[in-house]
Amino acid sequence: MAGILTDEAMEGFKQHTERTIARAEYVIDGVTRSAVIHRRERLRDGRVAIYFSITPGIGANVTIEEVKLYNTRGEVWAVKPETIEIHGLQQGVLYRFTFEFREV
Repeated sequence: MAGILTDEAMEGFKQHTERTIARAEYVIDGVTRSAVIHRRERLRDGRVAIYFSITPGIGANVTIEEVKLYNTRGEVWAVKPETIEIHGLQQGVLYRFTFEFREV
């Protein structure tokens, strides 16, 4: 324990985040599409990782413009602008959000 929060409190924040994030969305060419959360993981350094696949199903080259995570009540929890190009021959990308919990 380095600060005023106990290890149990920090673990509680991590567990809450893992349980609360329910779904993802991504934006391509101004169109928002839904994505299913595939995996939740604890990384060796203690961060929480949330994974989802972005599979536009379009044969042309496209650019992912934004990604979002939503909680179980449908509220936006995280938004990140992106510039990820997917070329026609690619089927998609695996996207990962990571969350670090620390007391400052």
